Amino acid sequence: MKTALGFRLAIFAWIPTAFSGLSDYTQCDHLEALLPDDAIATISFLETLASGSNFTGNTSEPSYNSPQSDLPASCRVSFTVSTSLNSSAGAEVWLPTDWTGRYLSVGNGGFAGAVNYPDLVWGLRKGFAVMSTDTGHLSSQSDGSWLSNSEHAIDWGHRALHITTLAAKEIVDAYYTQSIQHSYYAGCSTGGRQGLNAAQRYPNDFDGVLVGSAIPWQTHTSAWQTYVALQQYPSNASTYIPTSMWPIIYSAVLGQCDALDGLTDGIIMDPARCNFQPEVLLCGMPEVNATACLGTAQLENLKRMYRPWLTSSGELVNPGISHSGEASFSYIMNQPQPQFGPIFYGYGVVNDSTWDWEEISVKTVALADSINPGGANAYNPDMRPFQDAGGKLIHYHGYADPLIPTYNAPAWYDKLVGFYSDIGRGGQVPNWYRLFTIPGMGHCSGGVGAWVVDGASQRIAPRTDDSAHSMLWSLVAWVEGRNGTTGTAPESVMGTKFVNDTPSSGVAFERPVCRWPNVAQYAGGNASNSSSWFCPMTGVY
Repeated sequence: MKTALGFRLAIFAWIPTAFSGLSDYTQCDHLEALLPDDAIATISFLETLASGSNFTGNTSEPSYNSPQSDLPASCRVSFTVSTSLNSSAGAEVWLPTDWTGRYLSVGNGGFAGAVNYPDLVWGLRKGFAVMSTDTGHLSSQSDGSWLSNSEHAIDWGHRALHITTLAAKEIVDAYYTQSIQHSYYAGCSTGGRQGLNAAQRYPNDFDGVLVGSAIPWQTHTSAWQTYVALQQYPSNASTYIPTSMWPIIYSAVLGQCDALDGLTDGIIMDPARCNFQPEVLLCGMPEVNATACLGTAQLENLKRMYRPWLTSSGELVNPGISHSGEASFSYIMNQPQPQFGPIFYGYGVVNDSTWDWEEISVKTVALADSINPGGANAYNPDMRPFQDAGGKLIHYHGYADPLIPTYNAPAWYDKLVGFYSDIGRGGQVPNWYRLFTIPGMGHCSGGVGAWVVDGASQRIAPRTDDSAHSMLWSLVAWVEGRNGTTGTAPESVMGTKFVNDTPSSGVAFERPVCRWPNVAQYAGGNASNSSSWFCPMTGVY
C-alpha cells in the first residue's frame, strides 16, 4: 500500500529545483514490494548508485557505452515489459534521490536496440526520473536486420516506447509514493521520430515533447538516402564525387553564400537564400585546379542532391539536402553502400536481405507507404488529441545536417499547418507546436554554428542551465509556467559554440536560434556577442 510523504511537490519550471526532502530516501532495494500486483513491469535488477559514482554501459550500441562519471545519487532499475503475445522490450529507469517531480523518456538513434545511457544520465543530472528503452530488440544503430520481424518493427516504430513509459511511470510513482507532476520526452534523429509518433499515437503519455533532427516521413527519408546514392557510388565512375572534393565544394559554397547574412564568418545562417552555382568548380574553367574539379556528370550529380526528389507528376518524395553541410557529406555520400536506406527497405519493406538497392524508385516508395513498416511514419497531421490534452512540442533541426535533409522539418510543419488551416484551426498551431532551425549545426550536434542548445544526444551542457539556453528547459517553462502563471511559448533559445567544442576552453560565441522560418540577423558590432544578433518577429507562423 502506498504511503504519502509529508510534503508536497514544489515545481519551478525555469530552473532544475530538487526536493531536499528525498535526500535520505532508501527504498531502492525494496522497490518490487512497492509495485502494485498488476504492474506492467517485471523488474530485472536494482542497483543503488551513490553520489559521485561512475558508470559504463555494456550495450549492443557502442556509442551508448561511453563512461559516465560523478553521477547524482540514484536508484537504477532495469525492467522488461510484454509488448505482444510473443514480443517484449527492455528498459531502465533511473530515479534520482533529489527528484524534481518530473519524468522524462529519452529516445534512440538509427536502428539501435539498447538503453541510451548518455541521454539517460543527461536527464538524471537535471533531476528527472528518466527512462530509456531498447525498443524491443538488441542491435547497434546500423543493424536493422530485425525489421523482418513484424513485432520487433512495431516495437521500434512506436509500441515499445509507449508501454515502457507506462511501466516506468508506475515504478516512479511507487518509488516516491506520490504521482509524477509533469511528463516529458526528448530524442533526436530516430528519437525525434519516436517523439512525434508518441505525440500522434499516445497523446496522453507526455505533457511536453522535444524532438531534434526528426524523420517524420521514415519511408521517404530512407528512400532518399538510397536515391542519392544511385549516381554517387564508385561503380558510377563518371558521376562519383570522391571524399576529397567535399571540403572543396564546401569552400565554394561559402564563397558564394557566407556573406549573404552580412557577415563572413564561415556560417551560412539561411541556406534557403543560397543560390549556389557549382559551375565554378567545373574542370577546364579558368583558375580551376585540374586535380580538384568536377566533370559535367559530377556537377549534375551534385545538383541532384540539392534538388527535391519529385514524382513524374511533381509530387514531393523527399526534400533535397541544404547548402552548408558539404564538409561532412562524405558521412552518407561515400560509403560502400548507403548506410540506412537499403537496410530499412531490404528488411522492413521487401523483406529480402539481398534486395538490390539500385532498384529504388517512386513505386518502391509507394509500396513502403502502403506497408508503413512498424508504423514508423510519424506523418499524421491530425494532432488534435495531443493539442487538446494540453501538450506542447518543440522541434529543432540543424541546417547543416548531412544525414536527414533539414527541409524535412518545414515540409512536415507545413503539412501540419495546412491540415489545421483546412479545419479552421491554423492559427492555433504556434500555441502548442514550435519549429526552430539551427544554422551551422550538423546531425543532432556538432558543426560550425552555435549548436549547443541542450537537446538530446548533444552531450555538452550549455553555458547556463536555464530556459534561455536550453531547449529542454524552455519546453518545461512552456508546459509548467512559473510562479503560477501560464507558460510562455519560446520565440528563441540562445545557442552556444564553445572553443573547439570544449566547454573548458571557453565560449567562442553565442547566437540566438529563432523560431521558424526566421534565423538570427546580424545587427552590427562584435559578432561573438549575442547582443549583436536578433530574431525577427515578423513572418513566423
